[in-house]
Amino acid sequence: MEDDKGPGFCYSIGLYQTFRHPEIIILGLKPDLGHVLINNIGEDIKNGKTYQAGQFYRDILVDYKCFMLNASAEYFDEYLGCAQSFYQAKDFPLLQCVYPTLKGIYPWENDWPKEIRDLQPLLGEIDPRKIG
Repeated sequence: MEDDKGPGFCYSIGLYQTFRHPEIIILGLKPDLGHVLINNIGEDIKNGKTYQAGQFYRDILVDYKCFMLNASAEYFDEYLGCAQSFYQAKDFPLLQCVYPTLKGIYPWENDWPKEIRDLQPLLGEIDPRKIG
């Protein structure tokens, strides 16, 4: 959900408990699209797919690669209240699914548009030199 405090976001709950796979969060999309993507990713995980930090995936969005980023626990209070209640903890793994603009620009790139800078904050550390 989007509010005056920050971008809209949605995330999975239960992937770690059920499949020992990190939970997934997506920021900055309209809720309907975000939920569809989270559900599709969850279905892929249910069918045996594994998503790993530091990797691009071509099968999340048509014609675009999404990047999985390890999200830091420092953001859990801000974004993951229900998941923390579910797990009764802050020690579950979380991947942020990072998507590009329609022109294929990612948030860590210099050409990322200033007008959407706050829509998809990165919740973890990234070294753009290691991304290929």
